Amino acid sequence: MIFTSYYDEQILNEVRNEMTVADNNSNVNRAQRPQAKPSKQLPEKAIRLMNEWFVEHEDNPYPNRNDLDYLATNGGIKESQVKAWFSNKRNRTQNTHPKRAKRYLIRTQAQQNSTFLNEPRKIHVADQFEQRALSLQQQEQEQQQQAYRSIVFNTANKLALATANS
Repeated sequence: MIFTSYYDEQILNEVRNEMTVADNNSNVNRAQRPQAKPSKQLPEKAIRLMNEWFVEHEDNPYPNRNDLDYLATNGGIKESQVKAWFSNKRNRTQNTHPKRAKRYLIRTQAQQNSTFLNEPRKIHVADQFEQRALSLQQQEQEQQQQAYRSIVFNTANKLALATANS
């Protein structure tokens, strides 16, 4: 038992020493690191300008060369940053629920409009079918009446012949 506890105590001491060395190393590394990283955020003025431009050109949010230059110069950022911001903005706004709902409404309205535009054609086709059906019905009725007349005529002829022979 004494051997085991001595062995355990030795291991604990080694672990404590390693932790102390690691802590000292991390403190040294922290001292060598630069204290403040440059901010990755764009200036507020640049963001405001780009947001305004995006809202005004929401139907086609792709700035041309002149717009890129204007936004970069007045916002105090590089053109590559403007391009990246617009790319991110387009991707992020396209996937929002209001945009999806708006696209759905536009799509359904377009389908309804195309239905309304095709409606006169549908009515015209339906009228043609109805007229054709009426025409066929009339032809059938005329054929039935002709068949009835011929039966009546034949029967009358047979009766007349029968009476004439008697």
